[in-house]
Amino acid sequence: MEQIQQLRRITIWGVGLIGGSLGLALKKSGFQGQRIGLGRNIGRLKNALAHDAVDVITTELSEGLQDTDLIVLCTPVALVPMLVQRIAESVDTQHHRIVLTDVGSTKSELVKTVETQLQEQRADALSFVGGHPMAGSHETGVGAAKATLFENATCILTPTENTDADALALIKNLWEFVGAVPHLLSPETHDLLIGAASHLPHLVASILANTVANVETEAGKALDFTATGFRDSTRIAAGSPDLWTDIFTQNRDVLLSLIDDITDNLTEFKTLLQTDNLAEIERLLLEAQVIVKQRREQLGGA
Repeated sequence: MEQIQQLRRITIWGVGLIGGSLGLALKKSGFQGQRIGLGRNIGRLKNALAHDAVDVITTELSEGLQDTDLIVLCTPVALVPMLVQRIAESVDTQHHRIVLTDVGSTKSELVKTVETQLQEQRADALSFVGGHPMAGSHETGVGAAKATLFENATCILTPTENTDADALALIKNLWEFVGAVPHLLSPETHDLLIGAASHLPHLVASILANTVANVETEAGKALDFTATGFRDSTRIAAGSPDLWTDIFTQNRDVLLSLIDDITDNLTEFKTLLQTDNLAEIERLLLEAQVIVKQRREQLGGA
């Protein structure tokens, strides 16, 4: 925790839901340094300032880099390599050390790209640690930000053999400081596990919503008769299409394999229905019920 308190400035590049919540959480936890909001849209930055998510705002990279010790990239995953490139081109070998991290929900391709960039640029002043706080909402923007968003939330860090140990310790401290619980995984393991735990459910929810919406007769639309079951099973499909398109394409190979798995499971269930195998249908539903109940208890009934 002391490491974070020793920092003069933390720059948050992209002060939306996650970046804004991080800024609020830093203040709530007693961070004494400056919180810098960096971005392209001055209107959004002014909104972040009004919400007290940051102390200072700027659209100029040079101002965002000045005297900062840590940059948290809270932008869509696809933008991170471009931003890292801009940072690498803006610092020289005499520059004080800056640690970079991100909050993206895909890691394998991203970490590999960024590490290659930093090696090719010989950006010795920069260290990168991949990060993914497992917290969020289908809501977007700093208006939805909460100082408590990360409390007791898992934050996955994805070090590699190239990761600087001091940089990893700092990022671990950052997330502990705002109440999160760091968990170390390789980038590849992260993408496999989170692909199944987060990306596949979002895809299924979106397809379910579209499938139900396409069912209609002269007497009415299925959508008009939906209630809490539809609401609960499709809630996450309300997330940002731009964001999720990036996530799906970044984690393409894992998602393709998981689609095969769920297609096999649906085909198997179709066969059970066709053959009136009621015992096996009930066994399958009971297995799912036990899994869901146990997990809901672990998550506090969420």
